[in-house]
Amino acid sequence: MSGDNVREIVIEINAKQLIALILLMCIGGYIVASYLFSLANYIAPSKELPLHITGAFTADHTGNPKTEFKRGELVLVNVTLEMAWAYYWNTPPQYYYYYFTTATRFLLLVQVMYNNTPIFLGFVVEDVNPGESESTGIGFRLPDDAPLGTYTVKIMVWSNWLDKGGTVLADNSGLVIYFNVTNSGG
Repeated sequence: MSGDNVREIVIEINAKQLIALILLMCIGGYIVASYLFSLANYIAPSKELPLHITGAFTADHTGNPKTEFKRGELVLVNVTLEMAWAYYWNTPPQYYYYYFTTATRFLLLVQVMYNNTPIFLGFVVEDVNPGESESTGIGFRLPDDAPLGTYTVKIMVWSNWLDKGGTVLADNSGLVIYFNVTNSGG
């Protein structure tokens, strides 16, 4: 193309077309923002399981993550739970969301086992609001004669004690983490 063949394209938009264009851009922006927001929030697998354990670790008495302990030391089990903001309900040809609108009270149980021997069972009752996270910890002191080796920590999230009609509330209730008891500590 030479310099003599310059063409100019002019697009004329009247007021109605401009308003429609701005409205379409706003709707598109809202859809993209909603999609990104939903990716960042937990959507429950069912109406009965509004919670999800997003993190669990053992720590020392100051809250620093740690997996090696000495006999007699304090072991903290830190757990973070997130409550769903929605439940996706798929009923073709339409799709619905069931929104969680009130806080959920949960019973967090931490069971520590060495081989098949229970060493500790602790619990706490907390509330968490929809779309929010709750972090809590349960601590116990290892006995001075604690066996050396690997300990299993099972984390369960229930609505209440089972003998009082409690049910599982987290889709990954029963999560297992481990720590070791050694002579040297860590």
